Amino acid sequence: MALSPDAASSKAAKGLQSINKWPTTGSNDVAVWGECQGSGSKPYQTQVDLSGPAFKCSCPSRKFPCKHGLALMLLRAAAQVPEGGESPEWVNAWLGGRQDKAEKKEAKAAAIAAAPPADPEVLAKQQAKRDDKRWDKVAAGMQELSLWMQDMVRTGLANQSSDAQARQHWNTMAARMVDAQATGMSARIKEAWDVVDSHPNWARDLLVQLGHWQLLVDAVERRESLSPEVKADVMAALGWPMDKVEVQALGETISDDWLVVGLRMLEREGRLVERRVWLQGLQTGRMALVLDYSQGGRGFETALVPGSTYRSRLSFYPGNAPLRAIAASGAQALAPADAAPLTPAVLAQPLQRLSQRIAANPLQSVQPLWCTQAHLLFADGQWLVAWPQGKESHAPVPAVIADEQAWHLLALTGGAPMALFGEWEPGPQLGRWRLLSAWQTDESGQVLRKLWQNQGEVL
Repeated sequence: MALSPDAASSKAAKGLQSINKWPTTGSNDVAVWGECQGSGSKPYQTQVDLSGPAFKCSCPSRKFPCKHGLALMLLRAAAQVPEGGESPEWVNAWLGGRQDKAEKKEAKAAAIAAAPPADPEVLAKQQAKRDDKRWDKVAAGMQELSLWMQDMVRTGLANQSSDAQARQHWNTMAARMVDAQATGMSARIKEAWDVVDSHPNWARDLLVQLGHWQLLVDAVERRESLSPEVKADVMAALGWPMDKVEVQALGETISDDWLVVGLRMLEREGRLVERRVWLQGLQTGRMALVLDYSQGGRGFETALVPGSTYRSRLSFYPGNAPLRAIAASGAQALAPADAAPLTPAVLAQPLQRLSQRIAANPLQSVQPLWCTQAHLLFADGQWLVAWPQGKESHAPVPAVIADEQAWHLLALTGGAPMALFGEWEPGPQLGRWRLLSAWQTDESGQVLRKLWQNQGEVL
């Protein structure tokens, strides 16, 4: 149930937890499969690769795993799925495809390792030539963006809400950024459009966004004079791709026990689902963000369960105060008894850490934030988080959390202080804090245990 993407999927899966609704089921040491009768004439084919676990289902759901995958695993856990059966062809085809993909990946890595080393000078020249071509495209696109912003400011930002053609202009500019190979800017433009006419002071918040874009315009123009770290931050903000080998070669690699403290999934265009997994290093105190993408409902390769701890080496993308990372080696899931505990000491000075990251890289829009002694409040129709009162006084900050989840959390804590984790988002006035998990100390007062988690609903 910890793999469930949301409460609705959990409830629906339990409704399918009847073997009578599954005409055929089976399992072996490798996989679990079954056919579930839906509303159509043809049953849904559901299958789970136990090595992940990885899920696949023929239903149209865009959630991972879907209710059928969860229900099938619940039936297996209840010993209602026969074991040792011969898997059908549609399961073998899927498992074979996954195996072929893994073998090709291993063979490619082995071939690269066995190949004689290429001339570094030749490789550097080839890469520089490719980079120069891309930079020329990006620079041309950013100049168009700069002119468009100047026109917008000259005519007045307020006109964006009254111009019937404004949305089309924004979509056109976002598409132009894709053509210019600056997909990160395209995403920023689409997100900024949602600010227009969204609240009384929206023009101020839009102007802040334009200011960040102008920083990128200036940075691209001055790219030759930037330090390698700042240039890497600019490339990341523009959406410049970087493969695993480059990340491992250029970025910092850290070994730790990583606790999954937050999960969020967002649906992008073209049935592309982005999964954000936030990891807390229990020894180093470092935060890490692992991004995964799933296209067309195929699911994710691996499952990272909120509240679980994984021992792994992470390679961070190069730059100042980097957050995004990839696994440098296979992640080993740890039993609770073998994992280091999450303590308040690991989460010390969260506001100072946040300010240092923003100062080091203001182009990094997604920021993680902890508060170890937080109170959840409801005032004037808005959920707020009150920070602990110390030497400095902090006003309550707006929180993003579903009403039923917030009331449930208050009932669990009885109003007592708790540790909250979430994503800090720029927004009206102070900004807002999207809550992803809540934690509370045990009887000793030294160890934090997971109390609540956002199920990672697709937004």
